[in-house]
Order: sequence, then C-alpha cells, then structure tokens
Amino acid sequence: GLSSSEVGRLLASHAAIARIDTCKVEAFLDLLRDKVGLAKPGQIAALLRSSPRLLLLGPDAQTGETVDFLRNEIGLSQAALAKVAASHPQLLTMSLTKSLRSTHKWLVDLGVPPSRIERIVRSHPKALGYRVDGKLSDLGDFLMADLGLPRDKAGAVVAKFPQLLGLSVADNLRPTVSFLVDEAGVPRDGMGRVALAFPQVLGLSVEATLRPHVAFLRDEIGVPPEKIGKVVSSFPHVLAYCVDSNLRPTLDFLHLEVGVPRSSLGKLVASHPQILGYSVSKKLKPTVSYLVSEVGVPAHRIPMLVERCPKLLGCSVSRNLRPTVSFFQDELQLSRQQICNIMTKYPALMGLSIEKNLRPKLEYLTTKLGIPRGELEAMVGTCPQLLAYSLEKRIKPRHRLLEGRGLKLGLHSMLAPSDLTFYQRYGEGLSSMTQVCPRPDRDSGNYYWHPSASLPVQPKPAPKKTRKPRATKAATAKRAGGGGGGGGGGGGAAAAAAGGVPAHTVCGDVWRHGQQVEHGMHRYAKWCRCGLGQCL
Repeated sequence: GLSSSEVGRLLASHAAIARIDTCKVEAFLDLLRDKVGLAKPGQIAALLRSSPRLLLLGPDAQTGETVDFLRNEIGLSQAALAKVAASHPQLLTMSLTKSLRSTHKWLVDLGVPPSRIERIVRSHPKALGYRVDGKLSDLGDFLMADLGLPRDKAGAVVAKFPQLLGLSVADNLRPTVSFLVDEAGVPRDGMGRVALAFPQVLGLSVEATLRPHVAFLRDEIGVPPEKIGKVVSSFPHVLAYCVDSNLRPTLDFLHLEVGVPRSSLGKLVASHPQILGYSVSKKLKPTVSYLVSEVGVPAHRIPMLVERCPKLLGCSVSRNLRPTVSFFQDELQLSRQQICNIMTKYPALMGLSIEKNLRPKLEYLTTKLGIPRGELEAMVGTCPQLLAYSLEKRIKPRHRLLEGRGLKLGLHSMLAPSDLTFYQRYGEGLSSMTQVCPRPDRDSGNYYWHPSASLPVQPKPAPKKTRKPRATKAATAKRAGGGGGGGGGGGGAAAAAAGGVPAHTVCGDVWRHGQQVEHGMHRYAKWCRCGLGQCL
C-alpha cells in the first residue's frame, strides 16, 4: 500500500531495509495480517510509515512470542491488538522478558486487577513500555508513601488513569499535590481520596488549569477561600471542566434564570459543588421546568428550594421526581398542593428511592406501629421529614425499645429527638421512672406520652434514718460565713458541695442527676442554676 515515493523515502532513511531478503519481508507481512489482524487495506502501510524499523525484525520467534503474549496473557482480542499495534507499533519491537513481562508483573504487584490490565493496554499502549526501575518504581513509592494509598487502592488509581504511568513524579505529580494542599487547601491526608475519586486531577497542569480554576471558584463564584479545599475534596472533577464552556454557563443559569442571588452562589457551590457538573440543557432546565409546570412550585420559591437542597437539581425527572410524585399521590392520596408543600418544606425527600426507602417505611409504620393510613397521610403532609428518618437505624430500634418497655409514643415524639436525648430519656433508667410524663420545654421540644402508656408503680424504699452528726465549730463558722441561702436550697447546695446527694428543694424527695422523680403533684423536674433539682 506504499507509493513508490514513500518506498524511496523509506529506503533512504533506513538503508538496511534494502538488504532484507524479500521472502522475510513477505513472511513478516503475513504475520501482521494473520496474527496481528492488520487485514484492512492501508493498515500495514500506515504501520510502516510510522515505524519502518518493524521490517528489520522479520518474522522471528521474538515477534511471534510478543504477539502471543499480548493475545493470551494480556487478553487482547485480534481487533484490539490490531488497534494497539497501529497506534503504538513500537510495542511489537519491545523485549518480551526485559520490558513487557516485567511491567506486567509490576502492575499486578501494585494491585491492578489482571482483568483491568487489558483495558490499560487498549487505552494506553505505552503502559507496557515503561521501565520498572525508572518511572514505575518512583510512581509506586509516590502513590503509597506521599498519598498514603494502600497497595490495592494504588492499583485502582492506575487502572482508572493509566496515563499516570507516563508522568514524572518530580516534574508533574509532586508540584500538583503541593499546589492542591498548600494553595487550594485540600488536607494532605485527604489527597489519597481525591486521587482515588478522580486520578486525572494529578495530570492537570498547575499554571494552565489548576490555578485559573481555583481563582474562578474564589473570585467569580464567591466560594470562601477556606472552603475551596472542601469543594475540591468532595468534587475534584470541577478542576477539569472548561470555565467558558461549562462552569460559567451553569452559574449564569442559576443566577439569571433560576434566580439564585449572586451573593448566595458561593455558599451554594460550597455546600454542593456537584451542581457545577450538571448539564444546563439536559439536567438543570428540564428539572426546573418540571418543578414549576407539573408539580406546581411557584417560580419565586425555586431559588429558596435550590439553596436549601441543591441536590434536587441532580435528580432525574423520569427516574426520580415523577415516580416519587406519583407514589405520594397513589399511596398516600396526597393532593398536588400537599406535594408542593412537601417539595418546599423538605425537598430532599424527593430524591429517596421508592422501593428501597419510602415504601418499606410506609409499610412498617402502618403494619408494625399500627398508624392508620389516613393519620399517616396527615402527618406526612404537615411534617414530611418523618419519612426521611432511617428505617434500620432510627425507626426500628426506637420502636423495639419502646415496645419492650410497654410504651407508646406519637410518631414525632419517637423520631424527632436526637439519639442522645432519646436514649437518655427512654433508654437507661426508664425502669426506675413511674409514669414519667415530660412536657414541652426548650431543650427537648414537644414530646408527649401516648395516653395508653403506663408503667407499674414501684414503691419507693423508705429512707434510712441516720443520726445527725454533731456540728463542729468549723462547720458552724462555715455556715455562718456562707450566709442564708433560702432554707432548703442552701442546705442542698452545701450537700452538693460536700459531694452528697442533695434533697429536692421543694418536695423533699431525693434528686439524682439525670433522673426525674415524682412526689405528690410534683411530676416534672428540671435543672436550676445552682445545679439542684427544681419542681415545676
């Protein structure tokens, strides 16, 4: 397939080719056609134009072994081998024992799965040509020592970005990491996670790409400098997007069409930097249009909704939003206005999976807790975050605890308190309480007992009579120096200072830290400023 002029230039540049036996040339061309797979017209000609030295190899045993190694051990198909040979013909000239096998062994030892090596060779044929005692050794030390990656994770980084094998540690990788840590603010111990999530960031130029992108995040978007490291850590892909073609159009859409104030864009991106990766035409515009036209969210509420839950704009209309709206309409019989209220009150609920999240919760609440469907519909309509609590980590454990104690709580009372508040109140120490009925206060919120909740009244042990110790002169002087503290309150404070258990300041019952007591009509207790129990 070579023209006569091309043959002349080839012979002029490589005079040794003219001395090769014609039979050997024909045999080598047959090898390229039959074993390598270069059967299409012009493929061999293109191969010889880029690497005429291949003719000097001839159909020797080494070339055949190299082809067999690539086919049988690496796993390249004949079509893939043809593409690899056409893009990097020098691969056929490399030593099988000194280069190809040793590099293959290094990749396996680094933790690259053998099944991924075939993909590495297809996407980056030069990978098998790097010297183990040169770049590869330095790269392995860099990934595991500098970035702190374990061996298997280092192999995953190379498998995701095989071009990393050709980068210099001193000239490329270390300057990139230094910039991201020292100027962008990425924690040094977090660079391994960044490289694992998006290893291509290690191949970006500091001056041509990284520095302009960080300046854009800081100066144009308004991300606080101390938040840029968090943005890069959670979404390092943002450093690879084109500013003019991707990032700036997204910002213009959010500000000009959605209505997010320019001053809020920095906070928005800092909380959810992935929003910069959403396509305006394929993701942002269809989602906003659906919320306004089909769900009925007022257009002036969209900016507030986006600021509260920017992840909502990343949900697919066909796979997430529309099925979730249909679920609320069909399963809970919610009206369009109620769904609109849910969207504005707790938009994150719209991103939950129906089959894995919402429907199992609904079935558990109605069957295990016995909540009537109509009552549950009203609860979700007014307080949609009730369906956002985890079924396995919050709803089931708390229900089992209360059920084991023979108690019933309203759904909001059971789910709303934090774990610390709930388990301190209803977990340890609950058996020592007698019909405790905490009422609303600033600390715990509006919690109530179900009317049918009851516990057996346990009789209180009679207090032991102890002989009052004789007051000493020192104690008498100390009391005189301390002044009057209002009767029982002063005595309790003195007992607390002495390390004893103070008496209840109103009803005389024993007060213990973290325990509510009941005496007569005094059922509620709180902390007073001096740290003693005080009846309400």
